[in-house]
Amino acid sequence: MSSQLIQTGSGANDPHYCDKIEQVKPNLVLSHTTRLGGTVLDQTGAPFQNSPVELRLYVSESKQTVIAKVSTDKEGHFDLGAVHAGSYRLLASPTRTFRQAEKLECFDRDPCTLRVTLQANPTDQPGMFCPVK
Repeated sequence: MSSQLIQTGSGANDPHYCDKIEQVKPNLVLSHTTRLGGTVLDQTGAPFQNSPVELRLYVSESKQTVIAKVSTDKEGHFDLGAVHAGSYRLLASPTRTFRQAEKLECFDRDPCTLRVTLQANPTDQPGMFCPVK
């Protein structure tokens, strides 16, 4: 059995709809090379187990380049290794079920250990069918 996602509403005929409704900005800026890791939790403090974490180099609002993909362990921990100075998008959830962190900070620490708490998104958002950026 296969399934198909069908978009309806104001953006149904616009191939650039997802780009127009979401302004993508970097959520992590590193001033120097640092070892980067952390923990992904839900609002209750429960860890996201075996969950994908993706680090993208921020090039522009419409272009980010994936530089690392890892999964959390059973305690929600992840390790991205050494990451160079630059502007990045750290995606701690592979779906729009959870809101991505807007701003993550390392405060020039090495290693940098982030604590990412994901909050559930309402399911009736206009861009729920759009890919995660």
